[in-house]
Amino acid sequence: MKKIRMGVVSIAALGAAAFALPAGGAQALSGTPQTASAAVQSADDVTSAARCSGVRKITVTGGYLKYKECKKPGKRKVIGVSLNDTKNNSRCVYADIKFVPSGLKKHYRDCGGDVTKFDTGWHKARDAQVRVS
Repeated sequence: MKKIRMGVVSIAALGAAAFALPAGGAQALSGTPQTASAAVQSADDVTSAARCSGVRKITVTGGYLKYKECKKPGKRKVIGVSLNDTKNNSRCVYADIKFVPSGLKKHYRDCGGDVTKFDTGWHKARDAQVRVS
């Protein structure tokens, strides 16, 4: 019988708390972290925010690459702002990115026309080596 009474009291207390909130109170609370783990997760997101370099440029005969290298703890990515074949002579300009130490490689090309833009996405690496040919 005790278990039943405790269950009834708990439900009644919950209902009273719901009616005690001001109009729209439940909506106002939805933006705040509900648990301590949610607050900790938010703090982790802030500390692992990505930092990106300024725009760097590599020029070769017939083209260029402008890019940014972004990093956060243990990860790297390269954002190709513009890979451009400046001669439009059917000879393409290639950008090759190698992530170190994993050895993962990404390849991009532009053969004239519109400028090529790319984002390698995040990869586990200490460095990203960028080469243009």
